[in-house]
Amino acid sequence: MTAYTDKSFTALAGASYINIAYREWGDSSNPNVAVCCHGLSRNRKDFDDLAAELAKDWRVFSVDTPGRGDSDWLDDKSQYGYPLYETVCASMIARTGADKVTWIGTSMGGILGMRLAGKRGSPIERLVLNDIGPFIPASGRRDNQANFGTDPRYPSEAEAIAYIKETRSAFGPFSDKDWDKFGRDSLRQLPDGQWTLHYDPGLASNAPITDTDMWDLWPAITQPTLTLWGVESKLLLAATVDRMAKTGPMTEVYAVPGVGHCPGLTRADQIAVIRDFIAK
Repeated sequence: MTAYTDKSFTALAGASYINIAYREWGDSSNPNVAVCCHGLSRNRKDFDDLAAELAKDWRVFSVDTPGRGDSDWLDDKSQYGYPLYETVCASMIARTGADKVTWIGTSMGGILGMRLAGKRGSPIERLVLNDIGPFIPASGRRDNQANFGTDPRYPSEAEAIAYIKETRSAFGPFSDKDWDKFGRDSLRQLPDGQWTLHYDPGLASNAPITDTDMWDLWPAITQPTLTLWGVESKLLLAATVDRMAKTGPMTEVYAVPGVGHCPGLTRADQIAVIRDFIAK
């Protein structure tokens, strides 16, 4: 795998500053920059395979949003949400030093991409959405968040990885090697030796889960857009994909059959379609 460097910066979160972790690949003098942002309960390591390939021609960053991976947890859990994540991601973009960037976002990271791309003067010049769009049905959100916010403990890493494989079976398609890496990247070891998930359980909200309608954002996005669609996804429906392709930025669509939420960005075909799109 292409070499990377793990770094961090401080960001303002309400009344305090927090540490934000990110990973960087590629030549620091390269003006071509891509920024990657993960899904709801995920972290920066999800983009390792994609970034290693893109780093041949691009400088690539992936960020841990607050409460995930190696970024700090918040004392005030009510501050978790898109306003804070937008601020952190805007800081990440600024930290790259690039005037323009490509944004690659999985699920929540794609929502952040849409929100940032549609703003006046946005530095985002291309947008890649991984299995997310302007409409998310409540049923899909419930399914996706079924185990979110739980704090399971396992005596061994192997047992914890087995739990990840069971609860994230819609990802992929993954080889056994992919699953092992995905599992390890999902976990952290506690001081007592047990294993648990690598995010703050306090991220979960008790708010009612309803349909998420963001179609008002879509017309404001003028950047070239690519959407990877897990055909079996319960979050990105066929009707949503069809409307995305016909309105607003009229996204290009790459369908991944046999996969739900969401494509894992480890397979050569998924990586190639993103590489070719951002090279246009």
